[in-house]
Order: sequence, then structure tokens, then C-alpha cells
Amino acid sequence: MKSEQPQPQPQRMQQTMPEDGDGWHQINGGPHLHIMFHPNRQLLGREADGVKRTSIVVAVAGKREQALRFDPFSVGSHYHIRPSLRGKQLPLWVEEGQKPLDVALAFFEKPLRFRGLLSQAEERDVASLVDDADLARAARQIRELDAAAGRKPAA
Repeated sequence: MKSEQPQPQPQRMQQTMPEDGDGWHQINGGPHLHIMFHPNRQLLGREADGVKRTSIVVAVAGKREQALRFDPFSVGSHYHIRPSLRGKQLPLWVEEGQKPLDVALAFFEKPLRFRGLLSQAEERDVASLVDDADLARAARQIRELDAAAGRKPAA
């Protein structure tokens, strides 16, 4: 009788960090995190639909793979833990009168929640090193960049 060999599981294609430019901004998240922000990333080949696609991506310093991605879109706000090409979207619950970006930045402004997400992304060691003040500074910087992008005339 032939013993069954376990079949290898297909590897998830982990999303990598975007490059500077193309509307992406480097955010100062302290020495342990690499954070990028885009006030309205439009997907190539997609027709304009009026949805504002704000994105925040987070990696551990020195790694290319995203640990977290927040997509506080004007419609369908969500986030990802270890985003992959076929990754699961977790809803960002936006209540009446709330701004999706504020809901996403609450993770930065409540550091235990942010550390919990990093732990779920299998980055427990780094989660314990992240400084509360660095997260608060990152949230402020993102708000400032978003506000500045809103003041610019449409191209």
C-alpha cells in the first residue's frame, strides 16, 4: 500500500511595499516600521468610479512584504493582515458621521490594537518594540498629508 504524501500548500503571493513616488509618501513610524501612505491610489485599468482609495501599508523595517494594509476607502473600507493577492478583507466599521481614515488611524492612536494586528501578522517581536509616540506621530503625518492632498486642485 502506497502511503500518501502531504501535498504542498500553494504559497500565498504576499504583497510587497510600494516604491516611493506615484503618489506614495514615506511616513515616519519609528525605527521598527516602514509605513507608506497614498491619499488616493487608483488601480491601473480601472475606470473612474468616484471612490477615494486611501491606503496605508505597513511592513517591519528591513522587510519588503506588507504586514498590514489599511484601505479606508470612501466606499467599502477594509484592512488586511498579511495581504496577499487573494487575501481576506476585514471590514473597517465606519459609523454614520465618521471618516474612514479616522477609523483606520484609530489603530495607530490605540497602540494595543495596532500591536495586536502586528502579532496576528506574525510580527510579535516587533509589536513589542513599537513606540506609542511613533505611532501617534505617524497618524498625525498621515492626517496632514491627506488634508494637503484634499486642498490640491484635481489634475
